[in-house]
Amino acid sequence: MTETKNKGWILKLVLVISLGINLAIGGLALGVWAIDKPKRPPSPDAVAFLSFALPKEHRNALREQLVSRRDDLRANRAAVNQLRGQMIEALQAEPFEIEVIEDILQRQRERFLALGELAHSALLERIALLTPEERVVYLNSLKRLERRPKRP
Repeated sequence: MTETKNKGWILKLVLVISLGINLAIGGLALGVWAIDKPKRPPSPDAVAFLSFALPKEHRNALREQLVSRRDDLRANRAAVNQLRGQMIEALQAEPFEIEVIEDILQRQRERFLALGELAHSALLERIALLTPEERVVYLNSLKRLERRPKRP
């Protein structure tokens, strides 16, 4: 009988400890979520930053424009993933050849530049369609985003 009481007491203790651990993890997750994160993206010259400042209807149109180029983006992304696999193989190869790595990195750079070019051209097309009034709104939005307080 005493053994059953001891097991019950131990089970309660384990449950209390488990609850405490779960609450600590939940509190940590909530704390991380609540931290003031910088608005995306941090780079002031990134395409996303520049498109984020566009008037809403132009942001939506830009998104649709990029979705229409989805096949190009997917093909490029697949090629980048393939290059990553080649990089892993090249790093494991014996004898190791740095020239192979250099070639892979060059092809990867070209893929990333092609992705950036797609985004840049879509943004440029959108900016060309802005009316003078919309350009003023866009300019003010860029200035406002530029003045965000820096994180310590």
